[in-house]
Amino acid sequence: MEKDRLIVLKAPFEDGPGKMWFCPQCAMIEGALMANPHWEDRIELRRVGFQRPRAEVIALLDEANQGLPVLVLRKGAVAPSDAKLVNGHHILTDAQQIASYLAATHGGATPH
Repeated sequence: MEKDRLIVLKAPFEDGPGKMWFCPQCAMIEGALMANPHWEDRIELRRVGFQRPRAEVIALLDEANQGLPVLVLRKGAVAPSDAKLVNGHHILTDAQQIASYLAATHGGATPH
């Protein structure tokens, strides 16, 4: 993997009959992407469905770490101290951490 990989939930999604939802953490990431459109040229962005199991995430990380959003740092990236190591990948799972890391790494606006 040569780019940071950001995986978020597609919105809206159904969870229960007639109930539509969005993920607040993923919505914050979508807002950060709107404020920093150049990030999409520098990262690999994936939007996946809500239903579990999330095969794409499990294949990359593992079944216990399929919560979203997740930023999987590219190989060789300097991982911040709060990054977790999962299946040989450094990951960030908090939306503010993700947006701050992307701003520091790729430039642009960061959470205030």
